[in-house]
Amino acid sequence: MEIYKFRKLTSETDYCRLRNILETGYFWCSSFWKLNDPMEGVFMITNPDNLKRIFEEKEKYKICSFSGEDGFKNPAMWGYYTDGFKGVAIKVEINDNEIEEVHYENKLPIDNDDMRKILTNKLKKWKPENEFRFLINSENNYQKIGKITAVYFGDPYGNAENKKIFEGKIENFTQYTENREKIKKSTDGEGIICHDVEIKNGEVIKSDKNL
Repeated sequence: MEIYKFRKLTSETDYCRLRNILETGYFWCSSFWKLNDPMEGVFMITNPDNLKRIFEEKEKYKICSFSGEDGFKNPAMWGYYTDGFKGVAIKVEINDNEIEEVHYENKLPIDNDDMRKILTNKLKKWKPENEFRFLINSENNYQKIGKITAVYFGDPYGNAENKKIFEGKIENFTQYTENREKIKKSTDGEGIICHDVEIKNGEVIKSDKNL
């Protein structure tokens, strides 16, 4: 299956991190309590004696979040995670059994559920993210995940006639443009295809033209 990792690209640090991902195929994986959902890993208690054990079990896992096709098409995702389209979505091909789909429900899991279920359950408010998770029981935060096949670049203001005016006014716009060109050059001959994206009818779509 195909999944996507959003990254911003508005600083030299962003550029170095993205280039390292593309060159190595390794992604940073976090502990559950470092993710952005304040209800991350929360569950209903039926037995207070389970609390310490479950926390310790959850803490053993490292998590890397990706989005599916619906998340890729959602302009809000690009707004949140690529600094207003000044970033990329990395396409990763991965076997279905190596990734977990997040389930969005109105109720929390309970403390006798499987640990992976607790870590892949979120409230329905998060459903637009269309999240998939790489989960691994490991002390190592860097993990090689799937195969990177393409990079999709945000295009702030698209084909707006006065787009050039924004280059000197939008924070980090020029830096993004420069980083974009450097990434394109660094992927030449690496088997990673570079594309632009655009917004049509309220959805992000992939350009037919390679960069």
